[in-house]
Amino acid sequence: MEGQLTKEEYTVSANNYESVLITEPEISTDQVDQMLAKIKQLITDNKGTFTAEDRWGRRRLAYPIQGHREGFYTVFTFNAEPTIVSALEHFYNVTDSIVRHLVVKVIKKNKTFAPRRVRPAGAVESSSRPGGYRGSSSSRPRTDAPRPAASAPTTTETPAAPTSPAAPADVPGGQAS
Repeated sequence: MEGQLTKEEYTVSANNYESVLITEPEISTDQVDQMLAKIKQLITDNKGTFTAEDRWGRRRLAYPIQGHREGFYTVFTFNAEPTIVSALEHFYNVTDSIVRHLVVKVIKKNKTFAPRRVRPAGAVESSSRPGGYRGSSSSRPRTDAPRPAASAPTTTETPAAPTSPAAPADVPGGQAS
């Protein structure tokens, strides 16, 4: 079959990942070293590379987790294929001393943005809506010219007198009460 890759030729590209662990606060540095050694071994067994490690130490948690108010934070980064994430999360779930964990794929984008438009001092932002100011629901374009005064009606008719409700005597068959 021409044009198709075989399984050996097809490789999944390695991704950058960052992982944060919160372990029990009573854990010793030796136990943290042993746990990180196991994690490094797990990553290298799955054709990944351990990049960096940062131990934040014992910190107060935002809310109690499993009865703990503090935790030992460790952050590390690594490069590996996507299949490592499930194996790593399985290890985190099985290890009792890990209170919380998070694995995140790091996406570095090389985007460049246009420089911010600088307006001169005192400039007013114009609206792109034809109705004038933002939030205006009027379909009539807004002008700053004064409106012409409303002219008085040209008819000389007098307004009709208000009518009153019918008196009981005017009602057919009705009697005054």
